[in-house]
Amino acid sequence: MFLKRDTYALIDLDHLKYNVEKVHQQFKRPLMAVIKADAYGHGYKEVASFLKDFDYIEMFAVATLKEAIELRELGIKEGILILGAIPTSKEDIDLAIKYDISLSMVSLDYMHLLTHLIEPHHKLKIHIKLDTGMHRIGLTTKEQLHELLATINPDQFEIEGIFTHFATADCDDVAYQKQVDTFYDMVGDLKFKYIHCCNSAAMAYHEDTRSNLGRIGITMYGCDPAGKESDEFKQVMSLYTKVAMIKKIYPGEKVGYGLTYEARQEEYIATLPIGYADGFTRRNQGRYVWINGQRYQIVGRVCMDQMMVRVDDRVHVGDEVEIFGPHISLESMAKDLNTISYEIMCLVSNRVPRIYMQNGSIKKIVEFK
Repeated sequence: MFLKRDTYALIDLDHLKYNVEKVHQQFKRPLMAVIKADAYGHGYKEVASFLKDFDYIEMFAVATLKEAIELRELGIKEGILILGAIPTSKEDIDLAIKYDISLSMVSLDYMHLLTHLIEPHHKLKIHIKLDTGMHRIGLTTKEQLHELLATINPDQFEIEGIFTHFATADCDDVAYQKQVDTFYDMVGDLKFKYIHCCNSAAMAYHEDTRSNLGRIGITMYGCDPAGKESDEFKQVMSLYTKVAMIKKIYPGEKVGYGLTYEARQEEYIATLPIGYADGFTRRNQGRYVWINGQRYQIVGRVCMDQMMVRVDDRVHVGDEVEIFGPHISLESMAKDLNTISYEIMCLVSNRVPRIYMQNGSIKKIVEFK
């Protein structure tokens, strides 16, 4: 395997398959695969290409029009929903219609604005977004929903679905249930092709018999929605680098920008070619990496392209280093950093090569250009 860098992310497609199959077996209904933010850092083109032949993957969800168009150009034929509000130029709406992309209808004002941008004899697919308590985007009352349905032009809009998003499905049953009740009260007896409110956490922790489409996000990538250490799902991404240099330093000598680490005895310091430009932030100072079956501490400040680790004489130049993976889970790393696994994955920059593995062999390598 030849790479232009010693730092790379390994994407295990067998783990991806395991996770989506597990969720589908539990939910027993079609799924919408959430691949926004470059599939949480895993590569949305590669993830979509892998999942498109799964019979139960009904739709894909993205965050931007660019992502949606590139999926169509890749040959993705499944439905594509843009989860947020997109820019409202006529050109954008023309492209959404041309590429058969569904937009989220987030307000009455948004509907009126779009009405003036749609060409005669053209029709835009939409999913109506309801704000049931998160207070981000969406219609907030039953009256607003009924007004939209009464005034929307059926010659311009094809209402494909209706949905909401939960703020606390992973941690607060009371608030979650309040949102569920609000959603189904607003929907009432209305009929839609797709009714979807179940995100990964809702499918993992709750029962819902009315939603006919589940949005699989974080569990698809192998992490528990609540950030718990669990073997229920298999982590899809691992991040590796290699030891680039080792030097001995002596008591009183200091390491890195700001000279924030001081050796107390003779020590070996290994330099690794990974830094915050790769998404490995400065907050990782003091944490650890995994080399040759053992944890070693990160010392000194993480640099833009490099970082330093205190090692011993069992570590050598060229040894593989696990940043996160089988021995350092994303959940444990997130806990150390007081964040969530989502953020860590999304921060892995596109200059880090992605190696896609399937059945123990390399299927594809995507490198930064």
